[in-house]
Amino acid sequence: MKITLPIILTVVYTVALWFGGTFSKKTGIEVSNNTYVNGQVNYQIILLVITGVSLLTTYLVNKENFLAYFSFGQISIPGDELKIFGIKQGDSWLKTGLSLCLVITGVTAIFMYFQLKKVDVDWSILQNGIFWILLFSLTNSFGEEMIYRLGLVSPLQGLLTPTTVFLISALIFGLAHINGMPSGIIGISLAGILGFVLAKSVFETQGFFWAWIIHFLQDVVIIGSLYLMNKPT
Repeated sequence: MKITLPIILTVVYTVALWFGGTFSKKTGIEVSNNTYVNGQVNYQIILLVITGVSLLTTYLVNKENFLAYFSFGQISIPGDELKIFGIKQGDSWLKTGLSLCLVITGVTAIFMYFQLKKVDVDWSILQNGIFWILLFSLTNSFGEEMIYRLGLVSPLQGLLTPTTVFLISALIFGLAHINGMPSGIIGISLAGILGFVLAKSVFETQGFFWAWIIHFLQDVVIIGSLYLMNKPT
């Protein structure tokens, strides 16, 4: 039960977020003439509520582990090898984290650039949306890291091998983004790879600093691009 409970809870929160995403597009608070902003405001409120519940249950499942991981952690500690990302045994997470910030954000930016080329983008609206873009990126990245990383790495530490925990986080996080950008199997695969690396960072640094900052930068690119694709009405 100690192993299955955190996994079941994370799946339940994922399903709740799916329903929340559908609900947020149909009704709720209106703060802008941009329908995307309104939808995101309502979705982020739902996400933060679910995040609060997730943090509470993660704490109750294993208080000691939760308190150990609920911090920025040791951001410069050496990490283990991960050849697919060019991470060598003993590389500092300061070096690895900065490299991942550049590589993952860069790849995401290239993908989103080609999506933007498909539509008539009014770049001038970007200056009016920077507040919302940064706010949504902060809340979205924090919420998802608390649910999909802290909510799994923390309670499962010592019960499963680290790689198994990373894979579980990757699988659920990937499936949660089946309707993301990009969607389908490509979206699941890319989100899954990202989820694996971020779970590894949380486990090895015993904190969520790098997971949050890498996720935040990626969200800035994605949410900023979606904002541009959804012009004010």
